[in-house]
Amino acid sequence: MLHPGVVGSSSGFADARNMNSQNTVVEVVLVLLVVGWFVYRQTRWQDLDPNRIWRGPIILGVIGFVRLRSAIPAAGIGAVAVVLLVISAALSIAVGLAMGALSQVRRAESGWQARTGLLGSLLWLVLLAVRIGVDIGAKHAGAEVVASVGAILLMPALNRAGRGVVLAGRAGQPRLVAAD
Repeated sequence: MLHPGVVGSSSGFADARNMNSQNTVVEVVLVLLVVGWFVYRQTRWQDLDPNRIWRGPIILGVIGFVRLRSAIPAAGIGAVAVVLLVISAALSIAVGLAMGALSQVRRAESGWQARTGLLGSLLWLVLLAVRIGVDIGAKHAGAEVVASVGAILLMPALNRAGRGVVLAGRAGQPRLVAAD
C-alpha cells in the first residue's frame, strides 16, 4: 500500500478532485460576486460624466483589439469565426442600445445622473449567458479565436459604447423619475 501523499495512491487522486471542486466553487462564488456587484451598480444613480461614459469602452476596446489580433492564427480565421464575431458584436451593441434606452436619467445637484435598473441588468445577464454559449459553440466548431480574451473584452466594450451613445444623447432629454 502506498503512502497517502504518494502520487498514484487512491486518496491522492481524491485529494486532487477535491481541490478541483474547491477551485470551481471559489470561481463560481467570485463570478457571482462580480455579477452581483455589476447589477448593484447598475441599479444605483451615478453621475453621467462624458469622460467616464467613454473611458471604459475605449480602454476595453483597445486592449481587446490588440489581444484579438495576437490571437488570430497565421493562417487567418475561418468563416465560422467571422460570423460568430459579427453576431456577438451586433448583439452586444444592440443590448447596449437597449440598456441605454431603458436607463433612467435625471437632473441632480451634481449634474445629470443615470441608472440602468433591473431590466437593463437582466438584459446584460442574458447577453453574458449568450456569450458563454457562443464561446462553447466556437470551441467545438474550431473557432477558438472567438473565445479569446480579445474577443471577450471587445463585447463589453461594444455593449458599453452602445449604452453610452444612447445616454449621451438622452442627457439633455431625461425621463421624469421620482427622486430616491
